[in-house]
Amino acid sequence: MNVDPKKFEMTDTTPTLCPTAGPDADWEKLKADNPKLWSNADLLEVAKEFGALVKAQRGAFSSTCKPRPKPDYPEKAMNVAVMSAWAYVAGMLKGNATRLKRHFDLRKATGKDPLNAAALADGRHKTDAPNYRGLGYRTDPRERGRFVELFYYQAEQSGGITPSSIDIAIKQYHVKQAQIEVMKAKAKAKET
Repeated sequence: MNVDPKKFEMTDTTPTLCPTAGPDADWEKLKADNPKLWSNADLLEVAKEFGALVKAQRGAFSSTCKPRPKPDYPEKAMNVAVMSAWAYVAGMLKGNATRLKRHFDLRKATGKDPLNAAALADGRHKTDAPNYRGLGYRTDPRERGRFVELFYYQAEQSGGITPSSIDIAIKQYHVKQAQIEVMKAKAKAKET
């Protein structure tokens, strides 16, 4: 919610992940700073909408689907990169009701799975390693950042997730990272 949408093009919007299997000081601080965290109506709405997306993704693949989908397609929404990016974009769009509605309405895709898992599997960038299996199989910062771009673009354009929106989002991510690198280099040059 702290990202200024007007500065989206020049902001590193890669969601962070909390460490697992141990205490997390950042999480404890967040809870202490926000005593009404669990009763926040906006967060409750986001959680319900994400639950609806998960249900819609799973529901798109019935047990009678022919041909049988790849096993991960129904569970694509539960990928950590998808989850974190979807929540990140929901928070970022809090002040823009139209785009937030488009983001939430992704679950209403008709005739296919909302996340278009088959198209995600074909999503690649020229810099990806040959063993890269497509968008939505990994959880590293690059994968999370690419999903933020995809969900943000989808909320801007509407129309669901398509092969062209995936391609554009991946390219936007790499352009943004290059611009951020240039800004850091310029700042460092000014220091010297």
